[in-house]
Amino acid sequence: MNQKMPGVKLTRTLLRFLAVPLLLLPALALAGSFTAVPVKLTIDSRSKTEVLRIMNDGNEKVTVQLEAKAWSQDETGQDVYADTKDIVFFPKIADIEKGEERIIRIGYQGEKAPSTEKTYRLYLAELPVTSPGELALKFALRLGIPIFVSPRKENREWAVDKVGISEESLRVSINNSGNTHAVVSKIMATGLDASGKEVFSRNISGWYVLAGVSKPFAVDVSRQECLSVRTINVTAEAGKIVRDTTLNVDRTMCTPKHQQIKKKMNGVSGGE
Repeated sequence: MNQKMPGVKLTRTLLRFLAVPLLLLPALALAGSFTAVPVKLTIDSRSKTEVLRIMNDGNEKVTVQLEAKAWSQDETGQDVYADTKDIVFFPKIADIEKGEERIIRIGYQGEKAPSTEKTYRLYLAELPVTSPGELALKFALRLGIPIFVSPRKENREWAVDKVGISEESLRVSINNSGNTHAVVSKIMATGLDASGKEVFSRNISGWYVLAGVSKPFAVDVSRQECLSVRTINVTAEAGKIVRDTTLNVDRTMCTPKHQQIKKKMNGVSGGE
């Protein structure tokens, strides 16, 4: 996800609780903001260094604290983060005046030329500052910049692994069998009835699927839609690569699991 890297803007939201009647909503005001460029970092394990620029586009000074985490995905495809010493950076806390920018130098000191891509996130968190005498609640936002350390030789390979319907949801599993991450940009599902007429068509945004991981994505499909379709065509896109598959649907798939279990139990009871 190598393309132009626009800035990512974080905005501090300031919620002021004023002495007004309860029927009135509290005032909502916007404070400062900052931008980070690039939105992701790819480090060659041989060169080991990269640079991140943080610009203060707001109306007051901002203080940003940085923290690095190792990033993986578990057997269900959920993101998992852990402490790491592989990623080093300076400074760890940056004070940035209005209209100025700071350069963050980032280094990698982990395994050289790994066989599988190493993945991390560098978190940028704005530290909230309250002016003296100000009664306010500030929501400090946090931005995670992905960091990818390239393997010795890249092997990009992914596929639509499994498709099924459960509890009014079409479940699409993307399996990344390569040694570098895939960015699934879009998953499209189109349901057709017995005559081939379109019953529904839905797009959802994807996410990163890290090397060696199968990650499920869910597309909402109502029970009525499920009962009306006979086939669902699924298309997944990652970069310039497109994968297609088709799910044949029968009515038994459209029954919620708890009802299926109840029917099975009743069937066992009736046979005794």
